[in-house]
Amino acid sequence: MSLWNTIAGWIRGSTTTTIATVAAVVVEEEDGCCAEIFLHVLQEAGVSKHVKKVNGLELFEEWYDGPCNEESIRESIADFKTAHPTVSAKMVGKL
Repeated sequence: MSLWNTIAGWIRGSTTTTIATVAAVVVEEEDGCCAEIFLHVLQEAGVSKHVKKVNGLELFEEWYDGPCNEESIRESIADFKTAHPTVSAKMVGKL
């Protein structure tokens, strides 16, 4: 039974490590979630390149503190444009 316990211990030990690693990766992906959704909205409108030129993505990340879902981000764009007129100029007629 000693061999069996040793092998079972290896399996149990590696499973715990794998779960911790996966959890860490998921947390890292959530950090950039809002910016990625905002970028997706800009790409759909065809203004992502123009907004990037004036650091619009970085400004949005600093400014936005709402939930990270597309609907909330779309609703916040009008307020974001009001707060950042240089970015707003790049979005005229598109968003």
